[in-house]
Amino acid sequence: MTQPETAPQPADRLRQHLADAMAKKAGSLAFRHTGTEWEHSRSQWLAHADAAVNALHRWEQEGTLVRLCVIPGCHRQLNIAEVETGWFRSSAVGYGCPDHAAVLWNGKAPHCPSWHYDDDRALLRCTCGWDAGRTRFRGHGTTLWQAHVLDALANRPAPAAG
Repeated sequence: MTQPETAPQPADRLRQHLADAMAKKAGSLAFRHTGTEWEHSRSQWLAHADAAVNALHRWEQEGTLVRLCVIPGCHRQLNIAEVETGWFRSSAVGYGCPDHAAVLWNGKAPHCPSWHYDDDRALLRCTCGWDAGRTRFRGHGTTLWQAHVLDALANRPAPAAG
């Protein structure tokens, strides 16, 4: 079993504060008493605090550069600071990994979304003729488009045997 990484040194005060706050919120007495019988409880709360601090540290390091494929269920990641080929960028919905980009944004049956605005509402349209209807928030249209392309992926014909 691997040891969890500990929080960076400058974060020791933050680590202690987070552990104490989480324990207090949960009703634990781990940081209210100083006896050795509370060491195990304190170590558990400190491990939770380490996880929180390390998650923040990772986000600072890479969180603003990593993008996920826009297709639900696909966990491929793109680091936008590095040159990676095959990814498709849609200003309307985000990034598509090479596998999905080849299927969804090819010339045969494209599903390229774009936003159209009318009054105070936005309309997301796909190049195949589908549209999301009027939405007040972009996230609603994006989610509807994701459902549309998942349906298109599920109903596409199988590739010809070669």
